[in-house]
Amino acid sequence: MGTVLITACPHDSPTIFGYFYLRKAADTLAEYGHRVVFLRSANLANFRAALIKYDPRLVMLNGHGGSRSVTGCSGEVILGVTGYDPELGKNITRENPSWMRGRIVFLFTCNAGKEIAPRLIEEGALAVVGYRSDYIFLSDDKSPARSQKSKPFFLAPLMFPIILAMGGPVGEAVEAIRDAYRKYIAKADASGEDLVAKYLYYDLENLVVYGKMNVTL
Repeated sequence: MGTVLITACPHDSPTIFGYFYLRKAADTLAEYGHRVVFLRSANLANFRAALIKYDPRLVMLNGHGGSRSVTGCSGEVILGVTGYDPELGKNITRENPSWMRGRIVFLFTCNAGKEIAPRLIEEGALAVVGYRSDYIFLSDDKSPARSQKSKPFFLAPLMFPIILAMGGPVGEAVEAIRDAYRKYIAKADASGEDLVAKYLYYDLENLVVYGKMNVTL
């Protein structure tokens, strides 16, 4: 069984939703016997300490993402590559892509599938999944527990850790995400929810995967 490290800091509306659903993913991973380390207050120091202490096979990062970086709490960059990150308006002066060497990585943020994801592969990550543009979801309630409209936007990508938890390889897990998006798009189309279908399709089109498709948790 593998070890999973999840970072999710619920400090604004998008990250509150991300935190809610990643807690559900953590429960599923644990049910299948995997060890889960959950950083609710992730910063660079405790992220590094958790990587060293637990050596996770799967790392799932939720926060705000740009082309070159992913943030933890208080906007601190916890994973990045040097250069100017236009989406976050930050100049990244120190980089740490080598921290993901030998790991499966899910960048559950906006934009990080664009530049940082392939760099992680260059530095030895086994496989990386992310979104190359904004990750968009709709909601009909501020509470993720009550919001019905937001569900498909999170249930689809969380097929990734579920399939990995069950022993499936990265390639199968990514196809499960895509299949789930297609199912929810068809359901939204059938019920006349054009905007939901539009943005689910947008997220599907911006989902990217790099690395080895046959690796497992």
